[in-house]
Amino acid sequence: MPRLSQLEDVVFPVEEHPVFVSYAEDSIERRLAVPGKKAIVNGKNHRVLGIVSRDYRLVNNAEALEMALTCCRTAFPETKPSEWQVKTVDAPSTAGYCHLDLVHNTNTLDFGFVPPKERPEIFGPFIRVTNSYNGLRALAFDIGFYRKVCSNGLIIPETIIRFKFDHTRRDIGKTIEFEIDQDRLAKFKTDFNDALAGLRHCAVQRTQFEPLIRGVLLLQPPQPGQQDSRLAADWRRLGAHLSDMSTRYADELGENAYAAFNAITEFASRPPQNRCLHRSRHSLQRIAGSWLTSFNAACRIPDFSMDDHLAQLSLTHARDASMTRKVAPPILELAH
Repeated sequence: MPRLSQLEDVVFPVEEHPVFVSYAEDSIERRLAVPGKKAIVNGKNHRVLGIVSRDYRLVNNAEALEMALTCCRTAFPETKPSEWQVKTVDAPSTAGYCHLDLVHNTNTLDFGFVPPKERPEIFGPFIRVTNSYNGLRALAFDIGFYRKVCSNGLIIPETIIRFKFDHTRRDIGKTIEFEIDQDRLAKFKTDFNDALAGLRHCAVQRTQFEPLIRGVLLLQPPQPGQQDSRLAADWRRLGAHLSDMSTRYADELGENAYAAFNAITEFASRPPQNRCLHRSRHSLQRIAGSWLTSFNAACRIPDFSMDDHLAQLSLTHARDASMTRKVAPPILELAH
């Protein structure tokens, strides 16, 4: 299903309305108020975006964007508000939630790890705000990193500074106070540079690229019993996409973990429309960030083996697939 990608598609008036149940009694239509509930309604097209509790603290996307700018200025006080711009908008067609990425439009915050005599690799930070109108996602602000030449990005969960607030009046008052330890943020930047530099020294054969990407991003083929022609065709298309992307990065950056990492983050940042892909861009970028953190530590061990790493990823896949089959609901066959 097409997703919303323009700022004007997600910045619209939002209204709160009481919820009623309509029913007929003695041929008379009656309405009964639903206590403790309210509806969040798109004021532009009057579609219901979500049914939430009375205590739900509504934050519209324009307000969330202003909060994100405050977060940007707090995290990077050397910048000006006018230097930040919305780079990416990602939301489902229902507009029930959205992710907005703000990037800095000058080189003040750029950082690279490749020596000047080699091709410079410029990275920069971005701040992603997540907001929702259906109560399923908290108001959250994530700091991530992206490669400027291609906008491949990732978020490192539980490591990079993150703010998360439930949509309640208790958690979100009139304003949000962001507190950031600048020494900690500087260490994140140094650690990130070191991690990327280390990837260049870890050999990854071209034939290992696709298994690595599939393993890291949890891309699984259709399960037995789901092998219809459309899914099988989509899995082949996904494989061709991974192959083309892997060859491009191996040719550009060499057969190493840094090239594979860029293929991973490109896929995470621009996932194709495919029936075999079940995770959002936001989820894929967080998975990529988690992998970078763990892989950076693993590949520095003297007896590290890429074959062993791929085998471990494959084992994790098999375990996850087994658990999915165990909890999957039974398929009901209808008699004709």
